[in-house]
Amino acid sequence: MIQEEYRGARQWSRNRQAIAIVVWISFLSAAIGTMLFFAVFDPVSLSGIFDEDLDIGREAGYAAGFFFFWVLSGFASAVTAWLVRTAPRRDEKRRG
Repeated sequence: MIQEEYRGARQWSRNRQAIAIVVWISFLSAAIGTMLFFAVFDPVSLSGIFDEDLDIGREAGYAAGFFFFWVLSGFASAVTAWLVRTAPRRDEKRRG
């Protein structure tokens, strides 16, 4: 029997942490955005706006809307994370 010593949880790299934060925050904001948007609009009536021959069900409309909001909020979260990481440090402004 092989016994390995537990060394604790592995530390995530800074990039992995940033990716996980962006994915999680964008998922939560997409869920809230989807609930608020579809509380006002019906996905079946919205499908007639783009193409009258398009026959899409409610569940497919909800799924498409959720993924649209997820991509949109993921992009916004990623840009925010990038801006925060590339901002100059406060100490550098004072020294210069």
